[in-house]
Amino acid sequence: MKKKLNRREFLKSTSIAIAGLGAVSHSFNFPAFASSLSGKSKVILARGDAVISNRNVCNPQQTAALFDKALLTLTGKGNAKEAWAAIGLAPSDTVAIKVNCNNWTILLAPHKELVGALCSSLMQVIPENNIIFYERTTSDLIDGGFQANKSNRGVRYFGNDEGGGYHPQERLTRIITDTSTKIINLASLKCVDFPFGASVFMKNHIGSLVDEDMPRCHGNHRFLAGVSSRPSIKNKAILALGDGLRATFQRGVPWYWGGIVMGQDSVAAEYAAIQVMNEKRSQEGIAKMETPEYLRLAESEFGLGTCNPEKIDMVKISI
Repeated sequence: MKKKLNRREFLKSTSIAIAGLGAVSHSFNFPAFASSLSGKSKVILARGDAVISNRNVCNPQQTAALFDKALLTLTGKGNAKEAWAAIGLAPSDTVAIKVNCNNWTILLAPHKELVGALCSSLMQVIPENNIIFYERTTSDLIDGGFQANKSNRGVRYFGNDEGGGYHPQERLTRIITDTSTKIINLASLKCVDFPFGASVFMKNHIGSLVDEDMPRCHGNHRFLAGVSSRPSIKNKAILALGDGLRATFQRGVPWYWGGIVMGQDSVAAEYAAIQVMNEKRSQEGIAKMETPEYLRLAESEFGLGTCNPEKIDMVKISI
């Protein structure tokens, strides 16, 4: 079992001043997110040189340390239990975690080591059986390297096809409308170039939709942004976590960034993830991606967060 840092040890280990939790004060109305003292949406960009090798082999201890440090930095708390409470997690909650194992440009299923770190942290608050990882189908999860489990023991892994159908009004899987009380968006940092540029948090919830609605997200920025405004997603989402241990900065090109992106404002987190990819693109002499229209609509029309860099506090940390 990994050692947990107490508050004094954690503050000593990082040179970053950790801000407290506060409401975001913007002209539009969206939920309170973890913020800096300035009131900006706070996004953590955390990475470590020893977290992953260029053969896609993760160090479990380094991955866990990276996740833990990011969570504590995001919330300004001294341990996982306090951090999750600040985010809004209660002992009675059931958490649905949307992952993306169906990557058509390059396989970027979430790393088991990151999944393990997330589960270990969540279990400081909720029972392991109250954690559900889901995808469009159970076979997608299996293809991503996970073992299906719908039992009443252990962390559960199953797809929408085994999740009890879809909510008739929200047209979302009942895993998130009926079964879960909280949602975590666990996406990969993936560049797909034209027409969307990036495929991170907004597009991850395409896999939460009824099958016939999925094609509408491709080429329709307003529809895509609106998916995350549906009540069960908007009201239950507590964290956006981007797996950038192995990512892409250009379509089909693997890149071992060795980091994660974490925030409560999924719009700000996606904007930050795009900047991470853009930094690499600049180094490689590739044109930067523009802020996609679906992110602008998520802010201006649906009030889901902000993609305005002046309202985002991107905090870089390392281990």
